[in-house]
Amino acid sequence: MKEKRVWIGLAVLFAVIGVPQLFWKPSRFGGIFLLALAIGCMGEWLMLCGREKHKACRILSRVGRVLFALFVLSFAAVQVFVIGIAFDEDDPSAAPQADYYLVLGALVNPNGQPSAALAARCDTAIAVLNVNPGSQAILCGGQGGDEPRTEAAAMQDYMIAHGADAERLILENKSSTTIQNIANAKKLLPEGAAVAVITNDYHLARARRLLAHAGLGDAGVPAKTPYPGQWMAVRCREYCSIMGLIFTGRW
Repeated sequence: MKEKRVWIGLAVLFAVIGVPQLFWKPSRFGGIFLLALAIGCMGEWLMLCGREKHKACRILSRVGRVLFALFVLSFAAVQVFVIGIAFDEDDPSAAPQADYYLVLGALVNPNGQPSAALAARCDTAIAVLNVNPGSQAILCGGQGGDEPRTEAAAMQDYMIAHGADAERLILENKSSTTIQNIANAKKLLPEGAAVAVITNDYHLARARRLLAHAGLGDAGVPAKTPYPGQWMAVRCREYCSIMGLIFTGRW
């Protein structure tokens, strides 16, 4: 009986946290992720209810508990890795020196302005360029289906409006994923250039790994996550992305 209460309690907890996130686009993925967990916990509860009468329920219940334990361990490991790889975002002088900083794209709002996450990346890029006067920034990102303009163009206008030198900004406006961001930017780099990637802190671990896979080192600069309410959503998304890279042999 106690075990059943634990699983139904987890299902309710995940649902209560997840449902409100469905109504805000930046956190919607987190809401879907948490609701999927709620459904899984409900499934485990149902298997426990039927295990006395059905052998299949007993087997599925054991499998479910093993899978949930593996999920908890892997999720915790990914979060420790993601959190531990960043440094103080408020100190641009701590950023690794590079000839080129790749500023990775993110959502552009319907009004053509960078989303809060993208603006945070731009602000960090401006600060880093200010303390590295000999460097340039490659602004990466094409136009998504729900975006009015390319992410690179939105970043360029935002950074110029906030004091960046237009001559130090290079646009890569064809990519739609992090992998494409880095692959396309690599084509714009002179041979032997020192490179670092700029992205939000939750995204930095994956970006650095992909940068290393592209043969560009693993230097990175974190920008802040703009809203505390996004914390769960973005970390759920990064967990799925990192596990996807691991399972496909690209990590």
